[in-house]
Amino acid sequence: MGVLAPYRSRSLGSQALELVLASAAAQRKPQINKIYLHVQVSNHAAKKFYERHGFAEVGVHEDYYKKIEPHDAWILEKTLTSDESQL
Repeated sequence: MGVLAPYRSRSLGSQALELVLASAAAQRKPQINKIYLHVQVSNHAAKKFYERHGFAEVGVHEDYYKKIEPHDAWILEKTLTSDESQL
């Protein structure tokens, strides 16, 4: 997920992510309990963004990216709660 620079700081990314999280939390068959995503290890702003939304670093995936440097990515995880389905 990305938001072009001129549109950042307008809550567009947060709103989009909240809609995705709410949709995932409302899913019943199959039930979605956790969401994982990858963030390039050089992208500290993106990592902070996701941490503000309840994601936590659970590991590093080495050589995740093949065509960009650095190749490694943080693995972030969020456990969904029933509260999120009501956003």
